Amino acid sequence: MRFRNLESYRSSGAGSDMQLAIPLPRTPDGRVYRYSPNENAHPRHFLLGGRVEGVTLPEAPTPRMTHAPGTPGTICPYSGVKAEDGAFTHPDDIAAAKEVVAHAAAADVAEVFHGMFADLGRKFAGSKFVKIKPGPKPHPKPRPRFARRDLLRDLICDECGRDYGVFAISLFCPDCGAPNIHLHFAREATLVREQVELAGKLDAGADELAYRLLGNAHEDVLTAFEATLKTVYLYKLTTRPADAPEVKPPGNAFQNIERGRKRFSEFDFDPFGALSADALAVLTLNIQKRHVIGHNLGVADAAFAEHATDARLGETVPLVGEDILQFADICKTMIDHIDAWLANGVSPPGHGSLPARPIVAPQAKEPAALTVRQLGKLAVSIGLWVSERSKKGFDDFIAEEDLRKAFPDSTIDDLAFAVAELAKDGYLRTSAVISKRIPRMRTTAELFITFDPHAVKTDPASDVVVIVDLALTKSDTVGVEELHAATGWPLRRFNPAFAYMISQINERRVLGGGTNDYPARGFFLMDEDRVDLKRFADRLRG
Repeated sequence: MRFRNLESYRSSGAGSDMQLAIPLPRTPDGRVYRYSPNENAHPRHFLLGGRVEGVTLPEAPTPRMTHAPGTPGTICPYSGVKAEDGAFTHPDDIAAAKEVVAHAAAADVAEVFHGMFADLGRKFAGSKFVKIKPGPKPHPKPRPRFARRDLLRDLICDECGRDYGVFAISLFCPDCGAPNIHLHFAREATLVREQVELAGKLDAGADELAYRLLGNAHEDVLTAFEATLKTVYLYKLTTRPADAPEVKPPGNAFQNIERGRKRFSEFDFDPFGALSADALAVLTLNIQKRHVIGHNLGVADAAFAEHATDARLGETVPLVGEDILQFADICKTMIDHIDAWLANGVSPPGHGSLPARPIVAPQAKEPAALTVRQLGKLAVSIGLWVSERSKKGFDDFIAEEDLRKAFPDSTIDDLAFAVAELAKDGYLRTSAVISKRIPRMRTTAELFITFDPHAVKTDPASDVVVIVDLALTKSDTVGVEELHAATGWPLRRFNPAFAYMISQINERRVLGGGTNDYPARGFFLMDEDRVDLKRFADRLRG
């Protein structure tokens, strides 16, 4: 008995000893599904195509290859694990092959039974007692069809020319084993460039949309950069000795340069080692900018306004297409450096190409808007010093002796002039002392509002909005200790913001005296005060 349908898949043998070979279903682009045998190689799925035309394989593997391309065996692109080709068969394809065999076998059985009855019909054709008339020849059901789709990231190995697709960031070519994270990031950089170009083509009236496109492009650079570092780090953990100590999950460690360095120091490697000082400074600024864009709707906070020369507190962070592309170039330099580390020091093809424009570190920014009032450098330095050394953040007395010790290189006349500048602009209250060149000095709320964002990294102009919102939920009388407890802040942070708020309330309703820790014991609120405070907070919110 012959099994014609099954025989069409025969690879060897005959009859009941046939060996069958079922062709794997393919995607519209001609690729087949593959599935890593390594259970820890997430997401395990990938696609494998053919070699692109025009690629000539080298006679011997290149230094970046770990497997001769075109020879038996496949490399898991996510974990680097090598196994026989059959070990990578996708479970869905195994199920599909069983369906194909079952369909062919069922068709063969139907044909055999039809043939048996047809033979009997012919055998008893002249009999008067037995009549056998077979039905029509069975019409086979359509063969099973299996839909396969291509995945997100298409890649062509620049070492062996193999075409493949992966679902997430992969590390190696599945054919030759060469590291390929530089290919991933190069594709990200291409998409970012297309977004920047699209934003530049929008009409003048579409500024908001253009800003959104540029913001997305900027965030995409850092997201890809962070994800790549995390993927490589987790892979290197799997290559450590089995008795190596456990480490905590990385979390968001790679959103910070120093924390990222500390993680990779476990492997005696600095992922930022290929960057110049200027490039590292630009990278640092862009990481800060990404947090502002992603978490603060693009509005500069105190930390970012301190570092960026083109940013002001409370204003939208400017985005320039060329700056985003330079940011991508810097990250690409880093990724190429990491890729070479995975390839035992051999850089990927095309590494070292010059950036589109020279990388220049961002200029250091003068603290706050101090130069607007034309304060001299010594006056600015004194203001920062007073803010940094303050213990309670209001009405501090500054002794002349302490001032002279803190600035020994300045003459008494220079110090007196700088103190006069600070007093003139409302940062200090002074009273003359007949026997001394420098007057008695006490701080004002204005000093901490202006200098705290740069000296102690807190911003009273932002904190006061929180305190106002809390105060407006209270009854007519607001006690300072209750309000302080509601914020959960240290005294040093609370007082400047509290002093800023009570400066907006009619002084007749502020409860002064009775405390050494706070600018006031509390205050009464009338409806007109509530209106004033709400509008004050809304202005600061922008």
